[in-house]
Amino acid sequence: MPEEDFDIIERMPVKSLVTSPEHGAAVTREVEVRGHAWSGDRTVSAVHISIDLGRTWMTAELEAPVNPGAWQNWRRRIAFPQAGYYEVWSRASDSAGDMQPFAIDWNPRGYLNNSVHRIALRVT
Repeated sequence: MPEEDFDIIERMPVKSLVTSPEHGAAVTREVEVRGHAWSGDRTVSAVHISIDLGRTWMTAELEAPVNPGAWQNWRRRIAFPQAGYYEVWSRASDSAGDMQPFAIDWNPRGYLNNSVHRIALRVT
């Protein structure tokens, strides 16, 4: 790969992940969504969840890190309006005001990928 395709990583960007329920799961109309968020040398200040493709966002309950640099747990109870297909999106913001983007430019190794995390659910 050409040298211009590479950037020096100075710090890891803020990111969040949905870890429960698992991608593709069938769930009831009310479910607790859980995950983790991290921002390297900063603290995650908020995590927001969307179930309508990013039109609206709900604040998740965020736990403090157990030590500096640790991943932080988050959770949110969600009541889906009706049965059907949904995507649950998560995005985090950090103590410097940086927020996960909807998408990022492609990079050769994907190391700095911190785009909004999404899982698909089938609500019964």
